[in-house]
Amino acid sequence: MRYAHPQVKLIDFSPGEKYLVTYSSHEPSNPHDANRIVINIFDVRTGKIMRDFKGSADEFSVGGTGGVAGVSWPIFRWCGGKDDKYFARIGKNMISVHETETFSLVDKKSLKVENVLDFSWSPTDPILALFVPELAGGNQPARVSLVQIPSKEELRQKNLFSVSDCKMYWQSNGDYLAVNVDRYTKSKRTTYTGFELFRIKERDIPIEVLELDNKNDKIIAFAWEPKGHRFAVIHGDSPRPDVSFYSMRTAHNSGRVSKLTTLKGKQANALFWSPAGHYIILAGLKGFNGQLEFFNVDELETMGTTEHFMATDIDWDPTGRYVSTSVTSVHHEMENGFNIWSFNGKPLYRTLKDHFFQFLWRPRPPSFLSPEKEEEIANNLKKYSKKNEAEDQDVSLQLSEQDREKRTKNVTGTEACIETRKAWIQNLKSGFSV
Repeated sequence: MRYAHPQVKLIDFSPGEKYLVTYSSHEPSNPHDANRIVINIFDVRTGKIMRDFKGSADEFSVGGTGGVAGVSWPIFRWCGGKDDKYFARIGKNMISVHETETFSLVDKKSLKVENVLDFSWSPTDPILALFVPELAGGNQPARVSLVQIPSKEELRQKNLFSVSDCKMYWQSNGDYLAVNVDRYTKSKRTTYTGFELFRIKERDIPIEVLELDNKNDKIIAFAWEPKGHRFAVIHGDSPRPDVSFYSMRTAHNSGRVSKLTTLKGKQANALFWSPAGHYIILAGLKGFNGQLEFFNVDELETMGTTEHFMATDIDWDPTGRYVSTSVTSVHHEMENGFNIWSFNGKPLYRTLKDHFFQFLWRPRPPSFLSPEKEEEIANNLKKYSKKNEAEDQDVSLQLSEQDREKRTKNVTGTEACIETRKAWIQNLKSGFSV
């Protein structure tokens, strides 16, 4: 399929790959006018334009992570899941939420939120998490709100005071939302850090407050375990910060967040969980010169430590069995290439490639099993293992029996052949004697 959009500069796919968003910017003939923006949303299969948006750069400059001509990209953020049912963008004092059945605004009007600064979708459900900063003078506190779409009902709200910064992290199943809040001290000269942890799937969405042992520690990195209930935090000061692991549910403290362990003085500034969970790489990239520690979170033990000098990127394969580390030309002109490792840090392959820019694993199709079935298998793995081992033993015995029968048949055939040759030789001898 070809998608016609003159002077296209940026593209973005919806999560379910049903739609393609394209962007172009046209410089005005009058230097006092703003750039004119054209955004098209195509149906990927038919190539038909389902909706276009036109306007000035100022209208599309709020939100996003980066772009061109002062416009943030991606402009639209899509609802989690594979149905691509809703997409939204942030504007001045509002969030415009569109549905893809008619590509019009939900309820034909935008969601009005005074001073809204940021939002993010749940990865699995039509729920928006909104952040509104504190008003100057402290007359109105900052807040994080959860809003259900399409009803626009506010499910939960948490007021926050003396906030200097706020970041939101969704767990991959949409079960939890972590809000990393930096707050000013009473003197307003320094800040300290805490987390507001939302249990999205539980009744009334309870919230827990988590503070680090040293709440003045700087948060360097945060990451949820994929499809799990644990998370990791790198905190402290370089060059050797600490790494702490927490669980949202434990056998001894059900329903309460608890700390599993803290690893002291690690050369790490990034966290990379295996897609299957259980294992994590504590990585020291760029300025840390590629230090790698492969850590088993189930056993809380290090499986291996190694180094990929000047490594800039780390990518797990979709199965969680292998991981690549690479040095790209984007950051370094020397030592470009990639290494492949096993999940526990054993080197498997290494190659150098000049002008190496990117490494991508082939995506893995989704499992045919339901999440409930996958969890049931994981919880009863020992039982299944015994059953499979018994089946393997039966097959092995059967193969051994077949192999024994084959050898016996060969021996019998060989013995019969020998007897025939002996008889033939004996007949020859008898003929000579005559």
